[in-house]
Amino acid sequence: MNSKELFLATLRMEQKEYVPFFPRDLTLGMDSMNIPTGAIFDGEYNYKLSSRCTLSLQKILKSDATVGCIASYSLQSIGGALKYTEFGIPYVSAYPLEDISRIDNIEVANIRNGIVSGMKKASEITKKERPDLALVTNVPGPMTMAGFVRGLETLMMDLLINVKIADRILKFSTDMIFEEIEYMADDVSDAVFLASASDNPDMIGSDKYLHYSLKNVKKISDKVHSMNLLTIYHPHGVFSTDDRQHLLKASVNTGIDGFQFAEGNESEGIKEICRDKCAILGGVMTHTTLLLGPENRIIRDVNRYLNDMENEYYIMTCSCSLNRGQPLNYLKTMTDHLHVCNGGKV
Repeated sequence: MNSKELFLATLRMEQKEYVPFFPRDLTLGMDSMNIPTGAIFDGEYNYKLSSRCTLSLQKILKSDATVGCIASYSLQSIGGALKYTEFGIPYVSAYPLEDISRIDNIEVANIRNGIVSGMKKASEITKKERPDLALVTNVPGPMTMAGFVRGLETLMMDLLINVKIADRILKFSTDMIFEEIEYMADDVSDAVFLASASDNPDMIGSDKYLHYSLKNVKKISDKVHSMNLLTIYHPHGVFSTDDRQHLLKASVNTGIDGFQFAEGNESEGIKEICRDKCAILGGVMTHTTLLLGPENRIIRDVNRYLNDMENEYYIMTCSCSLNRGQPLNYLKTMTDHLHVCNGGKV
């Protein structure tokens, strides 16, 4: 099997012999070609260069799956704004629903314009150039998208004091996610990744996690499966402890095909709930180990995760996404060692 087939077979819980690697490479590809962020994002999104950056990073890391493009937010076409420094990461500087009265006047279909259109074109090129790689469309999870469109601090206040507004924002956000998936993933992707940093029970509480995040994750997962694609869910927060495993079980029961655990989780608790119900993703800490090294610590942690996940349906990732500024030499140490442990098959 090639890389794509091995990645998808693992996600479908069909093979355990090979551990695929998926870096969720959002903007790091620009570092692999040493280009300024504006080369992609100034004016019209440069989709050809975006794909070249993505493939350049894949050549270095030899990953089995990619998001297919230099990825960013889909907010400018609905009234939001992005900013970035010359070699920095795009960030939201104005929220479309900061004024809630705008909610009835925004067409979610407008997100198909601008950056999202460019990201799709880049992904199409990447797929054509490397059909042997799995392509995973990266979209925000429900609460995470809600934070992008409303502003996270304001959204937290809505959850506390104005539930009706919070309900409307979460419906709007889920509609946005549906629109982005239908446009970005159809005829391009093999799977959809729900990047869900704010879908976090440590931050919003268990009850709101169950009501706002998982209720909508179930809808999104059903939608993705209706398109014959697979779903990976990556909430932040702790899920591996005894008092949180009911939240992990509820997360898995939404029908996701893969669960990626974030920082602060222990392998045993994750395995106990996910085993033979969905694939497990996770790995070396992005913002500590992979940022600071040294190499022997990275190799030690790769070995630890491979030992912990032996005989599981496991895909190695980093603990979170990869963006500009992450040291490429440390990432290569990680992936080179994984490839050796896989018997040299890449």
